[in-house]
This record gives sequence, structure tokens and C-alpha cells, in this order.
Amino acid sequence: MTRLRKLPLLGLALALSASVAFAQEPSVPFDMSGERPAVETKPATGGDQPVTTQTREPEKKAATPDTTARRYIIPAASLLLEGEVASQSFPVFLTKQQATSATAISLGYSNAVVIAPESSRLTVIVNDAVVGELPVQSAEGTRDVRFEIPAGLLRPGINRVTFNAVQRHRTDCTIRSTYDLWTAIDPARTFLTVEADPSGRLLTTDDIAAIGLGPTGQTKFVMVVPEMGQPAATNALMRLSQGLSLMAKMPNQTFDVVDTLPAKAGAGEMTVLVGTAGDLAALLPGLPATARSSAVATFVDAPAGDRKIFVVSGPDWPSIEGAVEGMVSPVDRPIGVTREALSVRQRNAADMPLLTGETSLTFAALGVRTGEFSGRRFRTGFDIGIPSDFYADAYGEAMLLLDAAYSAEVLPGSHIDIYVNGNIASTLPITNRNGGIFRHLPIRVTMRHFRPGPNRIDIETVLMTQADKVCAPGASALEEPRFALFDSSELRTPRFARIAQLPNLAALSGTGLPYNGQVDPTALYLDRLDADTLSASATFLGKLAVASGRALQVRPEASALAIGERNAILVGTISQLPPLVLGQTHIAGESASSWGAKAGDGQQGATQEAFNEWQSRVRGGSWRGQISALETWLHDTFDISLSSLRLLPGVEEPVTPGEDARFLIAQGDSPDQTATWTVLTAPTGADLRAGMTAVAQDDRWRQLDGQASLDGKGAEALDTRPVNRTRFVVTQPWSFANLRLVAANWLSSNILAYAVLFCALSILLGIATSGLLRRFGRGV
Repeated sequence: MTRLRKLPLLGLALALSASVAFAQEPSVPFDMSGERPAVETKPATGGDQPVTTQTREPEKKAATPDTTARRYIIPAASLLLEGEVASQSFPVFLTKQQATSATAISLGYSNAVVIAPESSRLTVIVNDAVVGELPVQSAEGTRDVRFEIPAGLLRPGINRVTFNAVQRHRTDCTIRSTYDLWTAIDPARTFLTVEADPSGRLLTTDDIAAIGLGPTGQTKFVMVVPEMGQPAATNALMRLSQGLSLMAKMPNQTFDVVDTLPAKAGAGEMTVLVGTAGDLAALLPGLPATARSSAVATFVDAPAGDRKIFVVSGPDWPSIEGAVEGMVSPVDRPIGVTREALSVRQRNAADMPLLTGETSLTFAALGVRTGEFSGRRFRTGFDIGIPSDFYADAYGEAMLLLDAAYSAEVLPGSHIDIYVNGNIASTLPITNRNGGIFRHLPIRVTMRHFRPGPNRIDIETVLMTQADKVCAPGASALEEPRFALFDSSELRTPRFARIAQLPNLAALSGTGLPYNGQVDPTALYLDRLDADTLSASATFLGKLAVASGRALQVRPEASALAIGERNAILVGTISQLPPLVLGQTHIAGESASSWGAKAGDGQQGATQEAFNEWQSRVRGGSWRGQISALETWLHDTFDISLSSLRLLPGVEEPVTPGEDARFLIAQGDSPDQTATWTVLTAPTGADLRAGMTAVAQDDRWRQLDGQASLDGKGAEALDTRPVNRTRFVVTQPWSFANLRLVAANWLSSNILAYAVLFCALSILLGIATSGLLRRFGRGV
């Protein structure tokens, strides 16, 4: 009996000793020794998907050189997959060496705490093949997973990587709860693993498209120009920047012009040396000997031998310009050749179709596939391109012919919403019970929210059921389909008016208007040839080249006053721009001395605040206040603004940049109103470069609109100023059909003019009728 009594005591002692041993293990949150468990993926047996396991690293040995490199995938600083069903696709351009040596894809993600992991899945698809799937269960922080890529799946050229998320709420079944579902994918921890090539992965100009991205979705060209101050170098640099942009076609690409060779280049960066052989000899010992007698444009080894750098050189600048032209010509689109799609690598690998008139496209052709849905809020969409001379924003209507079905449990009150560029354009209520099938159900979509360039159309279906009202345990995870959308659905656009409107920064960012189709070179004025101004100019022209689909011909001008009646781009600090330029682009003249000034800023702010306060006091009890209230009521009730009730266009208000503004893009007419001037300016050269770099990011570039757009320090969106006076430019051959559509849109935009014209025609009709009756008498 004594021996039996000692057994529990012995077991208790062993348990205590084991707990002490576990307590002596180093705590993970405070482990700074580098021995934290590593995350790796091991294939599961029995046909299951790869699973992520935690394993402890063995004892450290001598460091070995890393033989792998990362190809980042997401061209953005962040990515959120929101709602019950979400999908995002991204193109990745690979060289032959990268495609054959890629071994795995890594993914870092986190998710909302309300997501139920047992019924939520995150899937990674590469070129339409599923390479990994896992439950969404990383609510406590970012989790890293790794999936092996089957051999031969990746190919040289464009590859598509897709992230699909199916997310369900733990406890809630309401429509509102679907907005709380999200999975965040970290772009810095999401990449393809490829073997590092010691000789450099870029070997020919065709490989420039594989420059890739940085950890935050950026692409940068570092242009090393030892003699950047020479006027002869400007034209070659601007032409080269456009050629490189057309070859890469990345959404967030910028240019950094420097005079010294950087020690290294990070992911998504490419170093380009430009200069005569005499200028580059000291920087690059491996410069080809032929550069002293003829032009060269090729990749060579960097001085450290750790990478390849692209060199454009020759005995003099005319020969360098010839080398640049020989490199740009194969990727340039000749003038007069109409493009059928807008090509930019952003949401997916496919080019978006350019709709120039009456068109009918199926959802399958637009990249939307047939899908079934078992949740509460379904959303999908596609991208289309609109030409720069689009003029149907006041009367035009597109049509969606929807092929869809919904089950008998869907209740009346459910609806289908159509969004264009984030703005709701149409709503279709579901009123029938017992389910139904739509066969080419017409949904009219107003074209007022369309803009030149890329446009996004989203289809959102909100489904309400009795089961969701009860919300029994496990109801949010049911997989019985409630709704289906078929890819036989169609988008049909009518024939719309084609005439350009200037100034128009939306058309500039979307398609490069007015510089995209002109034969004569565009005048380019730079107030100084330094690193900041050249970097901003190269970045801007690179963005214009991608938007235009061709490299623009530019001619540098030493004086802004010598431009005359030509389309022009002017870049410089605001204090160096002539008053004539500021006046033509409607920038307040006093901004040349006050914008960015440090002295008296506090007093100026206090004065402006006091002025605004007195203005609100006076306006509140005056007739101006009543007009303001009337304008608000008309806009809220009938969506009519006072500007549409004017017979004559209003006066352009001068743009006065505020204290928080650091960069301004403005557009205006030449003195005789026959050409367009675009100004890029800032208080200092550093602000000019930083502001253009910020605006070059795809999400901000698409926000350019109106007559002027300002980028503020820390602002989430651009401050855009509308256009009051527009100039029409004929872009199509004269025809009665197009003229009729132009008149219809103009009269729809100018209601008062339409009313006056209607009254005048009615009076003329009455006079004519009266005359006829007086002449021929009354009928029996």
C-alpha cells in the first residue's frame, strides 16, 4: 500500500519538473537571437494541399551565400481582399532564366478576427493552376506561408498570379457584417523565389520588361548622367525615359536622375548610364571600347560585378540620340495607327479593350467567368478603356445584358447594383419570389461617371433570405448556391459623341491628350537642368508615354516665352515660371512669392481664417446665402448645378495653393487659345521631385481631373479644381451623326440654353403656323 501511495507523488513530481523545463524555454515574443521557429511548407500526402508547419531551426553553422532572389508580385503598398468573395490578379513578367528557376511562391497575410477559419479559404492560383490553398486563420498577426510551384508552370513572358478569398463571418448573417470581412496581403512578404543569376538577370532590351517591383510595389529607373547640365542631353534623356517606360509598363514607375553611380540596386530598380564615352569612362571601367567610335545601347557588368547595368553611350550626343531612337522605335506606336486596347500592368495580365463607339462584348471576353455564390453580398467587375475624345457624359447610356439566376430562398428587397469608377450608376431590384433566371436582362448604365482612359465597372448583388434573418448556428457557412452570374452576359455601349475638350487633366492622365496624336514635337521647357527637374520631367513623360501608348516627340526650349502657339509642357519651381505662363494656366500670380514661404505663414493663416469667418457671417443673411442654399437644394433634389443654368461659361478661378500643398499640375490654353500648356510646379526643386513621384503612383495618377490638381503633404487624395471654360477640338472627320451627338450632349449639359432654344423654336413654329393659317385660311 505504501508503494501505491508513492506513485501519485512520483507522477506529480515528474509533471512539475516537465513544466519547469518548458518554462525555461525562451519566450517567442522576446527571442532576439534569430532562433525563432521558421515557417516552411511541406506537401501533405493523400492529395491534400500543402500545409504550413512550425519547425525549429537547427544549430547555426557558418553563413552561406544566399542563392535565391525575390520577384515581388503586388504593384501596390497594400492589398485588401474584402467581402465574402474577393479576387485580385497580377501579371508577372519573367525572363527565361527566371521562369525555369522559380521554385516557390511566398505569401504573407493577416485577416479580420471575425472571419470563421473553418469556412473561409485563401487560394493562390498561378496561370490558372491552383498551387496552394489554406484556411484564413491569421487574426493575431501576419503569417507567412510558402507553396511549391510545379516545374514548367511558369513561362517566359507574362504570367498571371491570382489571390482568391472566400470569407465567412463567425456569428453574424447580416449584409452589414460582410463589410467587416477582410484579408490583408503584405506585398513585401509576397513574392516568387527564383535562383539568383550572378551574371545579372537582364541581358537584352527585351528583358527590361522583367525589371519587376520593389517591396512596396514601386519600380524605379536610376539614370546616371555625369553631364546632366548639358542642353544637348535633355532630348535624349526624355526620349529614353519614355522608351524604358513603354518597355516596362509598370503602374508605379519613376525616374531618378543622378550624376554618380549608386553602389547597389534594390528589387524593382534598374541602373541606366547615359553619356558620352569620355564622360562614362571614369565611372565604368568595363565600358565597351566601341563606344568611342559608335553608339552602343547594351547591358554591361557593374564595377562591383554584382549586377548588370544598362549603358547608352557614344562618341557624342547626336550618336547617343541615334542609339536611343533605335531602342525606342520597335516599341513605339506610329502616328495614325489606332490602338484597340489600353496596355498597363495593374489588375490583371490582359489588356483592357478600348471602346471607341458602338460595341458589344461578353463578360467572358472581359475576363469575368461564370460563378456561383452562396453568401450575402457578391461583387465582381472588369475594366474597359474610353478614348480621349469621349463626350457623352450628360446623356449617354450603356447597357448590361445580364444572364444570372437566383434561388427560391432569395427574398424581395434584394438588388443588383452597378458601379462605375466607384460611383453607383444603376440599381435593379429583385421583386419576385420562388427564384428566377435572367436571360439578357437589360440594365441601363448612365455614362456620366465614365472618363477617358481606364474605367472600372463593378457588379454587386445583395441577397436577403429568411435564413439570414434567423441566423442559426453555422448558417453563415452554408454552401448551397443562392446566386449565379454567367459569362454569357454582355456589355453594350452605344455610338457616342467624339470631340475633345481642353483643358482636361482626366484625359491627360487617361490617354495623354492632347499630346498623344500630334505630329509636331511638343515644346518642353525646364527652368533648370538639375537632378530634381530632370527627374520630375522624366517621370511625367514616362507616365504620358504609357497612357498614350507611344513615345512623344519633344523639343526642349530655352525660354518659355519662345513657345508661342504650340502644345507645351513646362516644368519648374513656381518662382522661376514667367507670369504669362501662370496667367494662362490660371495660377494666382502672388503664389510665385507666397507659396512655400516660411515667414509670415502664421499671420497669413490667421488672416485667411478670419476672412473665411466673416465671409460666412455675411453670406448667412444676404441674398448670396439664399442663392447658395438654392444651389444646394437644386443639386440634392434634381442633381442640377447653377453652372448648367448659364448661357455663357463662368470665369476660371485662379488657383492659389494652400500651405499643405507641395505640388501642382495645371493646364490652360496658349495666349491665342490654339494650343494647350501643361505646367508642373512646386515651391522647391525637392518638392517638385517628391510631388511628381507621389502623383506617378497609379492610384493618384488616376485622380488627375479638371483644370488643376494639387498634391498635399500627407493628403489621401488630390485636390482637383473643375474647368469652367472648355475649348472643343475636332478629332473625327465631320459627319452629321457625330455633330448631332455632340449637340445632344452639349444641350444636356446646358439646360438653360436648351430651354431658350426650345422656346425660340416654339415661337418660330407659332409664327409660321399663324402665317400659314392667315394665308390659306382655316380648314373645314
